[in-house]
This record gives sequence, C-alpha cells and structure tokens, in this order.
Amino acid sequence: MKKAQIQGQVFIYILTLIIAGAVLLYGYNAIVSIKERAEQVELVNFKTKLKSDFETISSDYGSVKTKTYSIPSKVKEICFYQYVDIEVGYSGENININNHLIIDSITGGTGNNVFLVIGDTIDPMELATIKLSDGQILCIPISGNRFKLRLEGFGDKVLVERAS
Repeated sequence: MKKAQIQGQVFIYILTLIIAGAVLLYGYNAIVSIKERAEQVELVNFKTKLKSDFETISSDYGSVKTKTYSIPSKVKEICFYQYVDIEVGYSGENININNHLIIDSITGGTGNNVFLVIGDTIDPMELATIKLSDGQILCIPISGNRFKLRLEGFGDKVLVERAS
C-alpha cells in the first residue's frame, strides 16, 4: 500500500465514526423526546378521566363508585382539598401539610382543589366541589403508579375517600 492510500483510509474511518456517532446521538435524543411526550399524554389522559369521573358522580346523588387510576411515574402524591365555604375560601383549620406550594395555591383563592405533586412542583386542578370525611385535605402517596378512590355523589359535590 502506498502512503496516500493509508491516509485516505484513516480519513474514511474517522468520517464513518463521526457519522455513526451523530446518528446514535440523534436516535437517543429522539427516544428521550418520545418518552417525555408519552408521559405528558399520560398525565393529560389521567386529568381528563379524573375530571370526567368527578363531574359524572357529583351530579348523580347517592351513587358510589370505587375507581382505580393509573398515573404517570413522576407523580409522587395527589392531594384533595375541601373548601369550607367557597366564598370564604381557605379556613386555615385542619390543614396538616408541609407543601407550601399547595398552601399558597389554596390561600391565593385560585379555586384549585386537587394537587398533583411532581418532584418539587405541583400541578393544580379545579374539579367539582369536594367533600372529605376527615379534615380539609387528603393526600395520597402514589406507589406503583396506581391509586384507588371511593367517590360518592351528593348532587352538587363529591365525597372523596381513599379506597383500599
């Protein structure tokens, strides 16, 4: 082999490595992006189903349903809040929670009564009027990406309890 041919082959090998690396990097980024979008879709589907169930059950007086919800793995806890009086808002009584973002949302009069805890942030929602049997707030830690609720319709509100 001549010296020029060896240098040409080295150039081809380096170019092949660069192209292969670029293709692998692009593929990795595409897979990560698809995974993030799938989690976003799963969260939106969960929120839509939860809202639909609450609206259906709240208007159906006396109906009791136990629902199992699948939730994205990044959600660590879900909290339900019962306003004592919608006009007054936050009463400050019986609130036993350490998450300041939830308390700020409640005291800010946003009307949000469901809070998804995602890492150090929250994703608030406003659902039908919630009634709780014990206290003003019910927080359910999420394990295994699933949780169960017992929902009872009161005509204008929903009694929410943790189901076993």
